[in-house]
Amino acid sequence: MPASIRFNIIDSIFEVRIISFTKTILTLTLGLFVLGASNLVPACAKEKTETVSASNSQTKDVYETWHDEERNRDLPVKIYLPESAANAPVVIFSHGLGGSREAALYLGKYWSEHGYVCVFAQHLGSDESIWKPKVESHEIKTFMGFLNALKDTLKDPSHAINRANDIPFIVDQLELKSKPDSGSCLAGKIDVNNIAIAGHSFGAWTALTASGQKLVDTDGKIKTFTDPRLKVAIYLSPTCPRKTVDPNVAFEDIAVPGLHMTGTKDTSPIGETKIEDRRAAYDSITRAAQYLVTIKKADHMVFNGRSKVRKEDKAQQEVIARASTYFLDAYLKHNPEALKWLHESAYQDLANYATFEQKTAKL
Repeated sequence: MPASIRFNIIDSIFEVRIISFTKTILTLTLGLFVLGASNLVPACAKEKTETVSASNSQTKDVYETWHDEERNRDLPVKIYLPESAANAPVVIFSHGLGGSREAALYLGKYWSEHGYVCVFAQHLGSDESIWKPKVESHEIKTFMGFLNALKDTLKDPSHAINRANDIPFIVDQLELKSKPDSGSCLAGKIDVNNIAIAGHSFGAWTALTASGQKLVDTDGKIKTFTDPRLKVAIYLSPTCPRKTVDPNVAFEDIAVPGLHMTGTKDTSPIGETKIEDRRAAYDSITRAAQYLVTIKKADHMVFNGRSKVRKEDKAQQEVIARASTYFLDAYLKHNPEALKWLHESAYQDLANYATFEQKTAKL
């Protein structure tokens, strides 16, 4: 990377529950916006199957690690595979910083049970590897030490670049593995012409970037990572660009239908993100239909899921799962009833739990 290319952290969000640094970190999700630069890098991958286990009678969980030879980078994935999958649409999911492919378990299960092949990626370098080994080895013993480790990670822009390049790599692999003679568990199972990108927090940034968000480095140069093979996007707890970047400019090239989801308590303790900041992308994107669900009393962590479940989590996650599935059905399965629900019934159907907004594309 040229030395002149620098990056600014725009926003960061995390929640951490700690019993003891010598024991277990129960929940950790840290999301951020980073301005980055790179080119899309297609590659071929070597596949390593780790374990395959049945999750229920309808789906199975497949754990694999895909290797990008061109970048010499591993990408662990968890595939939620419906047993009856045949030419099924695909959802790629990106976790928040400090997370893993086990993020948002409730969504992977729900989507797969409704006919979607889900590929939950783990972005090495911005995943749980930045904190978990240090906690287990007692290298991190205090909250301040933990926080400093996170801050040190955020100073390195390569993590954002790697995430941005991970998405087209995943799509490349889906295309290769979908072929009948690939020997993959995905052979003949997926429709690579109907792929969605979804993510939470830093993962929402990843999804926005893959959808067409413009990134501006500190020299004012604009970079993009758009992958036109992605047909729709789901942004959970999306954040807005830094104050010096006009959201209307940052998001003006996004031309895929998008579902934005946030909550009335979805704030950031670090980046001073306000509730209204979560709707910046929704308000600014004009080239495709957009939908916004704001769940009453929902905080940042409910979208990712947490080890210590709160009493309201189940109902809120049901709203997230149902609304997102209607959206996917409308645009990936081209189901007219699902599209009708978005346009006519969602307001009333969700009224007890959330507010619903929608807007059409401006021609």
